[in-house]
Amino acid sequence: MRVGFILPALQKPSGWRTYALGLIGELSRRVEGVLFVPAQELADTRDVFPNLRRIPLPATQSASLRSLGGAWRLWQTYQSVRSVEMSLDLVHSLEAYPTGLVGHWLSKLSGCPHIITAHGTYGVIWQASFFDRLLYRQVLRCAAHLCPVSNATSKRIQQFFGEVLTNVPITPVLNGNDFYQSVPPEVALNRRLPETPTLLSVGEVKPRKGYQVSLQVFARLREKIPRARYDIVGFCPNNAYTQRLREMMNCQSIAGVTFHGSVSQTALASFYERASLFVLTPQEETSPQKMSFEGFGLVYLEAGAYGLPVIASDCGGVAEAVRHGETGYVYPPTDVDGMVQAAYRLLTDEQLNLNMGRANRRWAETLTWERAADQFLQIYQKAVSGR
Repeated sequence: MRVGFILPALQKPSGWRTYALGLIGELSRRVEGVLFVPAQELADTRDVFPNLRRIPLPATQSASLRSLGGAWRLWQTYQSVRSVEMSLDLVHSLEAYPTGLVGHWLSKLSGCPHIITAHGTYGVIWQASFFDRLLYRQVLRCAAHLCPVSNATSKRIQQFFGEVLTNVPITPVLNGNDFYQSVPPEVALNRRLPETPTLLSVGEVKPRKGYQVSLQVFARLREKIPRARYDIVGFCPNNAYTQRLREMMNCQSIAGVTFHGSVSQTALASFYERASLFVLTPQEETSPQKMSFEGFGLVYLEAGAYGLPVIASDCGGVAEAVRHGETGYVYPPTDVDGMVQAAYRLLTDEQLNLNMGRANRRWAETLTWERAADQFLQIYQKAVSGR
C-alpha cells in the first residue's frame, strides 16, 4: 500500500515533529510512504527519513485564508499538488487543517481515501475564521476517517463540527511514544529523590502551557520547602506573556526558578534525571468557545520514561496521558491548592514518588508507536477496501 503523508512541520522540537517521527517511522515498515513536506523543511526531512521519497510543497500548515499572503501560499500549494504525477492508495494528513486541506486536494486528485489526524487546538480553532471554516468543513465532510489523538479532542471537534461528520467514522488513536526506548529501564527503576527538591517543566513558554499556574504552585510549595527549585526547559520567547511571568515573579518574590530555553537532547536527559517530579499545567482558552486546549500530552510520557511522577491539569486530552492517582495527579486547571498538596506529598513521601514514577514508566511502555501503527493500519485497510 502506497500512502502519501502530509506533514505539518518538522524543523523545531514540537508535538508535530515527535508525532511524525514516531508514527511514520513505524508505519514505513508496513506501507510504502511518500512524504509531502514544506519546501523549506526538505533538507531536515531528508535527514530524518532518508529512505522515503519526499515531495516539497510551498506550504502545508503555515498558510491559511486569514491573510492574503496565506491565501496565496495555499493557491501555490494547490497548483503544486495538481502537478503531482503519482499513484497513491491513501492519503494521511498528520494535522486537521490547513495540512488536511492539502491532503484533501491530493486525495481528490488521486482518487483515494483521506485519513486525518487531529491534534487538539488545530482541530477546532478554524471555527473562528469564516473562510477557513468553510474549507475545513468540506475537508472533514469528505474524509474517509477522522482520527483525533484523544477522546477529548474527538468530543471537542464534534462539538463544533458534528453536523458535517455524521457520515465520517471517528476513531481516537492515542499518541504513541518511544521515549522509553532511549532511556534504560534502570534509570527509572533505580532512581532516588535528589537532595535538592526539584520541579521540572518541559514545553514552549506560552499561555496554553499554563506556566502562570505552575509558577503559583511552586511559589506556594516553596513556602513549605524553601530549598525547592523549579527548572523550566523549552523555547522561551521575549514577548508579552513571558514578560508578564517575570513581572509576576518579581512582584511575588518568587525565587528558585530558572528558564533554560531550548536545550540539546543530552542536556534534557540531565534535567529529567535530576528532577524530583514533573509538572505541566495546561490551560484552555478563556473565551466562551474555549478553542485552545491540549490535545494529549506526549511530554508526560517522556517524564514517565525517566520514572518521574507528574502533576497536571485536566485540560483537553491530558487526563488520557496521565492516570490520576497512578502515574501522577490531575487537577482542575486552576486548582492551585490541590496541586500544591500533591507536590508536597510527592516531595516528602519518597516511596509514593518512586511507586508513581515506576507506574508512569510502565504506562509509557504501553503507549507505543507500534500500537498506534497497528490501529492505523486497520483503518487504512478498511478505507482502501471500501473505495
